[in-house]
Amino acid sequence: MPRGTDGPDDDDFTGIPRVPDLAAVRTLRPQDYDEMLHVGHFFRKGQPVLMDLSGMSDADAEPLVDFAAGLVFGRRGGMDRVGHKVFLLVPADVALSA
Repeated sequence: MPRGTDGPDDDDFTGIPRVPDLAAVRTLRPQDYDEMLHVGHFFRKGQPVLMDLSGMSDADAEPLVDFAAGLVFGRRGGMDRVGHKVFLLVPADVALSA
């Protein structure tokens, strides 16, 4: 497909995972299960999501972590704990560097 259409660019076929601009990492602090919609939305768009549940009780945070784990597994991404109740969800086609 020619550039400027809705199709993928030639760069998408290099086999090298794209490295997002760190400004594109979304930091979200869901307060309840209903707000996990936003986590799923950005993750499915291919944006890494930093999910901060540090303000929640363990009992309230557990189902949100379970949802995130299922989302990541189903989309073949990755999930890392980066702090106490803070998780980084990384889509499958994204490579983050330190």
